[in-house]
Amino acid sequence: GRGLCPGGKMAAVALYELLEKLGCPALEGLFLSEPEDIQRLLCTPSSHRLDILEWICTSVYPPLQDQFSSLKESQMDTKIKEMAKLGSDLMLCRADDLDLIEGKASAEKQLSFLERLAAVIPTWQSIGISDSETFSSTFSSQEESFQEMARKNEKFLTLVFSSPNLQAILNPECHPWSSDIKPLLLSEEALRERSHLPTASHERTLLEVSKELEETAAALQDLRAQCSFLHGNPAGSDHPLDGATVLQTVKLAVCDFSQLLVAFEQVYENELQKHCERPVPHLSPCGPLFKAVQQDLSLCMQELKSLAQVVETSENVVDMVDRRHEEKLAWRGSAKATLPSKLEELHRKYKAIHSTLNKLPEMLSSTEATVSA
Repeated sequence: GRGLCPGGKMAAVALYELLEKLGCPALEGLFLSEPEDIQRLLCTPSSHRLDILEWICTSVYPPLQDQFSSLKESQMDTKIKEMAKLGSDLMLCRADDLDLIEGKASAEKQLSFLERLAAVIPTWQSIGISDSETFSSTFSSQEESFQEMARKNEKFLTLVFSSPNLQAILNPECHPWSSDIKPLLLSEEALRERSHLPTASHERTLLEVSKELEETAAALQDLRAQCSFLHGNPAGSDHPLDGATVLQTVKLAVCDFSQLLVAFEQVYENELQKHCERPVPHLSPCGPLFKAVQQDLSLCMQELKSLAQVVETSENVVDMVDRRHEEKLAWRGSAKATLPSKLEELHRKYKAIHSTLNKLPEMLSSTEATVSA
């Protein structure tokens, strides 16, 4: 195999015990107790494993015994293919899954296949037959029972599929109503109306509907006769292939348009008609007033936005002035100082100069007096 599966040891032991209980002759003389050895025997390619699988297959389907006994040892490939075919008939593997039969598949896959295949054996082994003649007669009776059941099933299916009722159900003459018509047909009011209609009324309704159908068919025939392009390529066409393409396009467009008309008619009758019958809504005369109010509100919004921008600009200017007052700058001929302190210093200098200028006339007069004396 591709490798022993640690999780499949218990499954291998259980399968080995089942085969021993069923009396598999290929296990006679073997005394295996270790799970690894048992799993290696059942999941590793070997002639012994093929003998075990051959016994399981012949126990499931005894007619294989005669077929296998007629094969030579060199025809082992044929025997493997037959066992794979049996597994395929039992829906346990594919007919070409030869690696599974030879023991080259994964251990999990092999154990699963062998377990399901061996599970079929008790249906035959539980009969408790030791004599080969008795076994053959029992198998023959079982096979006859299966054949009789198959004949009965075939007869029953033939009767079912040949029944006219079944054909009427599978191929109805009248197609089921669409989903938008079903509620109308199944409503209680419609059922009461249909149940109370007399036979003459039904016949009259049928005659009216038949007449409408005949008129519709005649109108369609007239339209078909007028549309000559629906019967083949347009007359005088230089390109038959293009004409056929145009013809198919027109047919498709007409079909789609017809379906749209039918759908619109149904929607109109079921949903839109009750709304279309209502009176025209009354329009309010306050339309111009609403428009003027809307314009005034728009102008007001613009003015408010302008005021908000002015306020924002003023705040920015105030912040800039405050930063300039607090910022120390290097003035010419003096140390760094803020603008308010510099203005205060200049103010003091101005006062000093102003007081000096005021005292200057007195000083000049006293000087003149001294000179004249």
